[in-house]
Formats: sequence, structure tokens, C-alpha cells
Amino acid sequence: MRTRLVRIACLFTSAASAASAAVAVLGLASRPALAEEKPGPAQQAEKPSSAAPAEGSKADAAAPPGGAKAAAPKTSAAAPRAGAKKKAPEPPPLPPPPARVWLVAPSPKGPWTLRIDNEGERPMRVPADVRLLRLEIDTLNKRTKKTTRCAAPLGLKPSGFPERRALLLAPGQSYVEHFDPRLLCFGKDEAALAGGAVVRAWYGWGPPPKWSRKAPSPPFAAESTDDPPAFAPAPGLAAPTVALSYGLPRKEAAADGAGDAEPPSAADHEAQPSADKTPRPSADKTQQPSADKTPPQPPADKPIQVAAGAPGEPIVDANAPRLELTSEPWSDAASPRSIVVRVSAKNAGKRPMTVAIRSRMLAFLVAGPNGTTVCEASPPTGAIPRDMFRTLKPGASVDLSLLLREVCPDNTFAREGLYQVRATLHANEPGTGLGLDAYTAVVRAKSSTLLRVKSAPEPFYAAAPRAVPTPKPEEGEAPEQEDGERP
Repeated sequence: MRTRLVRIACLFTSAASAASAAVAVLGLASRPALAEEKPGPAQQAEKPSSAAPAEGSKADAAAPPGGAKAAAPKTSAAAPRAGAKKKAPEPPPLPPPPARVWLVAPSPKGPWTLRIDNEGERPMRVPADVRLLRLEIDTLNKRTKKTTRCAAPLGLKPSGFPERRALLLAPGQSYVEHFDPRLLCFGKDEAALAGGAVVRAWYGWGPPPKWSRKAPSPPFAAESTDDPPAFAPAPGLAAPTVALSYGLPRKEAAADGAGDAEPPSAADHEAQPSADKTPRPSADKTQQPSADKTPPQPPADKPIQVAAGAPGEPIVDANAPRLELTSEPWSDAASPRSIVVRVSAKNAGKRPMTVAIRSRMLAFLVAGPNGTTVCEASPPTGAIPRDMFRTLKPGASVDLSLLLREVCPDNTFAREGLYQVRATLHANEPGTGLGLDAYTAVVRAKSSTLLRVKSAPEPFYAAAPRAVPTPKPEEGEAPEQEDGERP
């Protein structure tokens, strides 16, 4: 029994030793680098004697007298990279253009003046066209501020640089142009042209966005004529900010001072007593009016009645029927063919009237770039049927629309721009042949219609631009307003 136990213990001992040997062999095989990192004693003795002398001799042969450490930075700095190119020095930036834009606005209603000055020492090229002007107007409405942007419409504003309006300004020269601000602030935007408004003007085209790094591209509002250029081109120019005054234009101020009274006609002079006649007795002087005082004359469209016991003093019937003519304040047309003016005739009296109102009875006075033109109305025919006469109650009105091309001469609207059209109604059909007592009168419109034509056979400008010497400061500034010119 003991012999068997001893044999079993020996077997277990031999098996454990064999397992430990196998583990050791596997560990050495899995880490070969460890075996290579520990060379034998013979290899350690041969390694410094074989490699070190050869490397030292090569370094000593290539090193300069100053030593290897001093020569290393020289060799690295002297050896350029293959294919590298030297950058050319960038030229200094060009100065801005010496151009200055002025906006002279003596009154809110115009006319205004655009002026471009060359304040530099070299000539420049500018577009002489007021249609390139843009306005930003700030108006105070009670406690809020409103900004109105005014510019020429697309059909009227040049799409690119207007070559026909190219102007070369020498040093000390300017371009001056007078214009109506309603050309830009048209329609409802005209309300912004009021006293106290602040106007900021920009001439030309908009600058590139702030995030863009590209150089500005044409068209330019000011550029050099030299090669190479003397200054950088500018796509647009800003004018100094202007505050509009409350004054009226000189013509309107003079009209307000003189009053709206018209000069008396020849018939009025005949009705008045003459001052150079032989004086009458003192008893008659008290009954006749003075020679230097004219009795008030009633309007032409109101009936006159003479009261008994007061000869020569007319009485105006304020309740009698009478017509008032009004027209739309503005009209924007793409071409002369599409010009339409709308007129309204209203019975402003307090009694009804019988009247015949037709489109052919309208006459127009047109003031535009080519001068003044009269568009005549048709004469009375006396052949209007009964159903064409209508009864207008107090406050009732008749609306008429008319193509001006049908009644005006062909060359009336031949040019682009602004026109003022004033209508007159000739109600000249009495209806006597039909047994009617119709109302007849010549009625003028209270106000005119502002018309803007975007496209026409003739261009906006009739003549080429020209340069003038730069005005002196006292000549270029807006004229001072007198005390009598304020409303």
C-alpha cells in the first residue's frame, strides 16, 4: 500500500515539473523581442569597436573648422526647398477717389440741385445722371420715426453705366444739375418731403457686401482716367446729410405774398367809373364808388342777382348748383400710350342741376421737359340726345377717364420724365333744342396731376452733359430763407 502511494506522488511531481517547463517555453516564444534585446557577452564587446570609429571619421571629414554644431544651421538655411517661388511685394492700396457729392435742398418742394466736384489733382470719369440718386428720408410722425426710400423706377433708371452721360471732370470742375425731387419720391412717397425731414443721399450703385473680399466691380460712380489709376474706383458716393427747412420756393412765396386775385378784365374796367372824367356835384359823390376801389367780383360759375335799392352790388347765390373739378394727384405711365388721367366733376351746390358731361369736353394744359402744350376740347355740337343729359343731386359726381394720347398732339409726351397736367371742363351744351335749361360753365381743376413717363421715344436728357468750374462756397450753398417765405 505504501509502495503504491509513493509511486502516485512521484507521478504527480513529474507532471507538475513538465507543465512548468512547457509554460516557460511558451513565454519565451511569445516575446521574441526580449530575447533580442539581451545580446550575449561577445556581441557587447564587438559593438563599440566596429561602428564608432567609422562614423567619427566621416563626421570629422565633413565638418568645417568651426565645428559641427556651428555648421548645422548654415546648411539648413542655405538649402531652399525644391519648387518654392518667392512672393512679389504687394503694391500699396490706392487712395479713395477725390469726388464729393452735394445735395442742395432750399425747400421741401424743390427744385433741388445735384453737384459733383473733383477735389483732386487728376481727372476723373463720372456718370452725369440724376436718376442714379437714391434718397433715404427720415420723418417724425408724432413719436415714431418713419424712413422712406426714394429712387427712380426700373424703367427709368439706367441698368448700367450710361455711356451717353459719361463726363470727364478735370481738377477744379463740377457737374451741376437741377431736378424735381418728386421724380424720385413719387406718389405716396411725396408726403416725406416736408419740413424737418432728414435726407441721406447716395449716388451711383451700391457697394459690395461687407463679407465680400473681392475688389469692387464696374459700373463705377467715380474712376480714374490714368493708367495705372491714380485712385481707387468707387461704385457709389455718399452725400452729406441734409435737414429740410420749412420754407417755400421763391416762386410760391411770391405768389402767396401777391395773393390769388387775378387782374381785372376789360369788361370790369368799362363797368368801373373813370377817374379822369369831370367830377360830379358833391351830392352825387356819395352814391358812386371810389375810383381806386373795385367792387368784389363773383366767380364766373355763380349766378349774379342784383338787389333792389342797392344798384351795382352783386349778390352771390351760395346755394346755386355749381361744378367743382378735381383730378388724381399723380399718374405713373410706362409709355405715352398708357397715360390715363382720371377726373371727377362734382355738384358742389345745394340744388340739383341738369348737365351734359362728356370726355371730349375736357381740355388739358401740359407742362413738361419739351415745354407747354395745350390739348384742346371739342367744340359744342348741339346734337346731344336727351339721355346724355343727367341730373346731378347736391354732392353727386361724375368720374371720367381719358387717354391723353387721343386728345394731345403726338409729340406732347415724346420725352421721359415728369409732366404736370391741369384739366379744364368745358360744359358747353345748353340743351336749348331739347327744351332744357342745362348748366353751362368753364371749370378748371383745383390742382394739377403729376405725371411720370418711364419710357418714351426721346431720352431723358436732350443734350450732352458739360462740366463747369466748381462754384465757390457762397454760390453753391442753398439761399437763405427770408422771414416772409415761411408759411
